[in-house]
Amino acid sequence: MNKIFFLLSTLSTGGGERVASDLSLHWPSSSLLSIVLLKNKISYPHKGNIITLDVDESKNILGKAYYYFLASAKFRKLIKQEKPNYIVSFGKMPNMINLFSSDKAIVRVDNFYSASCTGFSGWVYKQLVKLFFNRAEKVVVISKESAHDIIQNFRIKKEKVKVIYNPLNIEQIRELAKESLESEHKNIFKNPVIITMGQLGRQKNQAKLIKAFQLVKKEAKNTKLVILGQGPFENYLKSLAKELGLERDVYFLGWQKNPFKFIVRAKVFILSSLWEGLPCSLLESMACRIPVVSFDCSSGPREILAPGTDFLKKTKSIDYTDFGALVKPKDGKLMAEAIGKILSDNNLSNRLINNSMQRAMDFEAHNIIKEWQFLKH
Repeated sequence: MNKIFFLLSTLSTGGGERVASDLSLHWPSSSLLSIVLLKNKISYPHKGNIITLDVDESKNILGKAYYYFLASAKFRKLIKQEKPNYIVSFGKMPNMINLFSSDKAIVRVDNFYSASCTGFSGWVYKQLVKLFFNRAEKVVVISKESAHDIIQNFRIKKEKVKVIYNPLNIEQIRELAKESLESEHKNIFKNPVIITMGQLGRQKNQAKLIKAFQLVKKEAKNTKLVILGQGPFENYLKSLAKELGLERDVYFLGWQKNPFKFIVRAKVFILSSLWEGLPCSLLESMACRIPVVSFDCSSGPREILAPGTDFLKKTKSIDYTDFGALVKPKDGKLMAEAIGKILSDNNLSNRLINNSMQRAMDFEAHNIIKEWQFLKH
């Protein structure tokens, strides 16, 4: 029987962690799966044996180096004992630990590296990718555009790269969406609601959405904006909403264990990101049968919403596709226009509602898990 390791920092909040959770729940019983965590922090459901290395991450450079070497030593010892056939790593630090610990490393690129690796630490990681990722058995990338990026800009051998989209646990999403709202939130959804979800930080670009929402309010006065997530920009975003006179119309509901009970009650889901990998929140909203509007950013939204088009194309206005609206990146006025059209045009809204689930099914976990069958060989 094949023995597979998943290597992650935690199995808690985060997109990569959610993907690992969904993969584990659908992993074939013909393989023995163990989930190895650097730190024992778990909030997502899972199947498989949990192994914890009990290493605490540090924020300073020296601490990170110590953290890396300690985790690597513990992991190599575990590999020697357990002898896994393959190790799939999720995240930057786990990827590096995997590459230097195993000759059967499968590293997963879960973002658009040219945009997401920022600052000094990002520059260092870019150099490590260029130097060492070709050591991997496979580099699993979650979108075609991200694959193009690492081949062209990081010198990764094309034959090493395999695109596997993120899986969706649609049955679970449907069940969670049925949960009722707490009384404190019910009044919000008596109005038309625009909703977004993600870390409150630079990448997700919620400031641009709040400014676009101010324009939407001129035509749709009763509309509310709900923002799910937490992060370093929270105070700034709250101040911005207040500065624009929207403090009674923008609701910051924090990180939610079950976001789907909120999403399913909204009129439109918005992705305002500067870049992505393959945005799970967009797919999850489509699985909730909610019309979606997204900036046509790198990478992922176009592959989801306009699968028949060139994945490197970027719209210069608004593309209303069969599955959602793609908006010129960073253009708040066009974002507001697309939101307003979906709110006011019932024919367009109903068409997107009807088509959303159809497209989401392409990413259903039972379909995506087949792409991982190469680990049987």
